[in-house]
Amino acid sequence: MRTTSAHVLLTGATGTIGAALARRLGAQGARVTMVARTPDVLEALADATGGAAVAADLCDPNRLRGLVDEVEAQQGPVDILVNNAGVETSAHLTDLSAEQLRTTLDLNLAAPLELCRQVLPGMLDRGRGHLVNISSLAGVATFPGLAAYGASKAGLTHGTSGLRADLRGTPVRTLTVEIGPVASEMMERINGHGPSAASFSRVLRARLLTMLDPDDVAREVVRAIEQDRPHLRLPRRAAPLAAVTGVPRALARVALTGIPTASSTGDDRGGGGS
Repeated sequence: MRTTSAHVLLTGATGTIGAALARRLGAQGARVTMVARTPDVLEALADATGGAAVAADLCDPNRLRGLVDEVEAQQGPVDILVNNAGVETSAHLTDLSAEQLRTTLDLNLAAPLELCRQVLPGMLDRGRGHLVNISSLAGVATFPGLAAYGASKAGLTHGTSGLRADLRGTPVRTLTVEIGPVASEMMERINGHGPSAASFSRVLRARLLTMLDPDDVAREVVRAIEQDRPHLRLPRRAAPLAAVTGVPRALARVALTGIPTASSTGDDRGGGGS
């Protein structure tokens, strides 16, 4: 989907990757509505990039409820949803509180799927739309201290695969972005946990992964949207390893070809791939 003139709803806009995405999308001519919890930082970013700001805590069910309706009432129909908001929890699972575990699963998994659920009926009615979920290679193979984070990202990757199956034969596209370590505040927090830091240090020294630049990530994400790619894995050297996990999904898509899928309105939509 072309990003020029498209209305993009971007969550987690004030984080390192989110801000890079806001700048890149704005430079491409997109109209970006940015969502984050910190109003002051959010407003400053919106002013700098020419976007619109909506302050919201996506872990608050009362704030999450009807968020897409609110955005569309103010800024018009959403063409592209970019679920970028997320939180890392780098600790042994037994050291996490119940609240920390719930926040990780809510923000990294439940909120993105809920926003997809909210935005999809309008996209299907208009005959256009793009769902972009920013996941992680930690959902493929995770490290010590990242059990909750890795589980949430594996769920998001698998959920997006299911959405792709639901949307087969419709004009709405999905993009799963699985990224490795990015130079960001999140990576700094992960490095504060000894076992996680040691694990990342080892794979970086072995050059199994490389530290990603957030601006490079943003450029590749926008390019993948415009090319209608279903998957983006970064760094590229990790793509063959991560792609192995996609084999069962690919086999399922082949096996289920021609089986109709039910839309939210009850219409059967079958046929070609998405």
